[in-house]
Amino acid sequence: MNKLAGIISILIITLTACQQEPDYKAVRDDVMKFHDVVMADHGIIVNNEMKLDTLIKELSKLKKQFPEIDTLKEKNNIKVLRDRLTKAEDSMNDWMHAFEPDVSGKNNAEAIKYFKDEKARIAAIDSIYKLEIKASTDYLTRFRKP
Repeated sequence: MNKLAGIISILIITLTACQQEPDYKAVRDDVMKFHDVVMADHGIIVNNEMKLDTLIKELSKLKKQFPEIDTLKEKNNIKVLRDRLTKAEDSMNDWMHAFEPDVSGKNNAEAIKYFKDEKARIAAIDSIYKLEIKASTDYLTRFRKP
């Protein structure tokens, strides 16, 4: 019985030791693919910022089209939305400047941890992007500027 338990223990240890952690390059590539997906939304962020800027400049036209609106209130709403879009855009720019794809000096496990942490950071930015895109698009749709 003890021999059987010893053999099973050796097998478990051998199988565990044979399991390789993924290569950091695969994890890095995954982060870069996710970055590319988020960057596709970047264009929407910039486009909505420009549309909001146009709305601010054309408040008098907006008042003619929608006489019931309070242009001062709308100007403040537009500025808040635009500032939130800018903050989201800045967070992506900050991430890109801080991201270091070259992990020289780190072992595979350290590099994997770094890239997994970076994926979590960019996932948080993606959530912010989606939230701000929805809010600004919904607002722009009210004034037929989708």
